[in-house]
Amino acid sequence: MDWLGIGVFILSLAFAALVILLIPVFKKLTETLGHTAETVESVNKTVGEVSGEATVILHNVNETLMDVNEKIAQLNPLFKIVHDTGESAHHLTSTMVKFTSKKADHAQAGTDILDRNNLEGILRGAAFIYYLRQAKKDYDHKNA
Repeated sequence: MDWLGIGVFILSLAFAALVILLIPVFKKLTETLGHTAETVESVNKTVGEVSGEATVILHNVNETLMDVNEKIAQLNPLFKIVHDTGESAHHLTSTMVKFTSKKADHAQAGTDILDRNNLEGILRGAAFIYYLRQAKKDYDHKNA
């Protein structure tokens, strides 16, 4: 045998030994990749479920916000009436202070100012009281 043949034989023996030594490593690598594939599949399924639940939660939050906005919109006129009633009461008391401090000959002018400035606020206050009574009747009717 010549030197080239001996060198090729040694190389083939070394390659065969390397292959024999790498077989368990490749088996473990195959097993690990199989477990990794199962884990990825499980994670994908879990993410799908979580995203579905998150979608349901977001839908419920949107419905709740729409309901709250609707109820607040219904309360805005009520707050305006309360505000106008408060302003009316303020105007009434300030007019009464002015009225009581004036002399007797200016009493008619003070009454005119009172009627002219506070009539709208007083009517809104009466409307507010009427609204509260109607709401109480409706509430009592529903609970009866």
